Amino acid sequence: MGGVLGMVWSSVCSLPILGWPFKLIGTPGSMSLIDLFRACLLYRSVDFVGFMKSHREAILEGQRTGNFVPGVCNYYRLMSDVITMSVGPYWHFTPLEEGKTRMECHDKFHHTMAEYLEAKKGEEILEIGCGYGEIGRQVAAISGANVTGLTMADEEITGANERIVAAGLESQCNMVQGNYHDLPFGEKTYDKVFGVYTLKYSADLKRALAEATRVLKPGGTFVSYEILVSDKYNSSDPEHKSKVDAISHATCMPPLWHARDMRDAAAAAGLVPKREVDLCSVPKERGWYKCFTDTGIYYVLRSRLTYSLVRVSEVLRITPRGFTDFYDHCLVHPTTDFVECGQAGIITGAVMMVWTKR
Repeated sequence: MGGVLGMVWSSVCSLPILGWPFKLIGTPGSMSLIDLFRACLLYRSVDFVGFMKSHREAILEGQRTGNFVPGVCNYYRLMSDVITMSVGPYWHFTPLEEGKTRMECHDKFHHTMAEYLEAKKGEEILEIGCGYGEIGRQVAAISGANVTGLTMADEEITGANERIVAAGLESQCNMVQGNYHDLPFGEKTYDKVFGVYTLKYSADLKRALAEATRVLKPGGTFVSYEILVSDKYNSSDPEHKSKVDAISHATCMPPLWHARDMRDAAAAAGLVPKREVDLCSVPKERGWYKCFTDTGIYYVLRSRLTYSLVRVSEVLRITPRGFTDFYDHCLVHPTTDFVECGQAGIITGAVMMVWTKR
């Protein structure tokens, strides 16, 4: 792997001359190119031929049955360490403010989430599809609320519990294993429910929101922060469709939901709209996808020169067989598609939707 990293490194060092944004070294999780190269080192012994075969089979199975969970789990078994190494513990986009680091913007987002939840000390709050529970712990620390995190993965339950102890939040936070389409809680259990980049994994949005509503107390709040297809998306435009579809195929997710699907599912569940705000529309905030362009990662992944070097590295056996296929399918996409769809406004990555239960 060292040879291809050297070749890619040489190629990207020409980027400043071309006037592209570029960041060689940054703080941990800052998406610097050093992070990208370090992440690539993890791939030296991976069976990429086998992975891509199982990945494509999982996509077809998900499209046939509506169950994309096995494919998503398969994808993250390979990608989770790499994503954490490259972007830190927060696997969602946030608006980026001029003069602030990405991690400072994440910290601001946590306070924003606590604000939109109107989280208060002693309240019972549920985070669905919480992963390692990073945001729930932050909301608990900021507000004093009690937060339960729900996820399906064994690894995430174990890791989240370790982090709860490390943060000293055992009295406020706990983890439960389960599926947010069939919540293991009684009716009217929680004051607030929220999900961050969670419902994009759902193939049954109405059921997911109906379950969230069921466990909410009357007058309770549901908050969703999600990647959605926007009202500008035109499904008859081949370019729009191909880029949006590529995001789902790269990650083995169901097709991305349209913003109006969220609104319709919420209404069907008995939720009343309260607020809908694109956080990137606030003055001083910048596009959620800028993390890829500001660091130069987008330009490296989009470069045909980089792709050619990756292909050569596989031919020379510097990288494992099938690495080029993986690189194009799971690294170039969805990164470049997020940027280009964000620039075109056909995908939103920073919209906060808030409802209350009747």
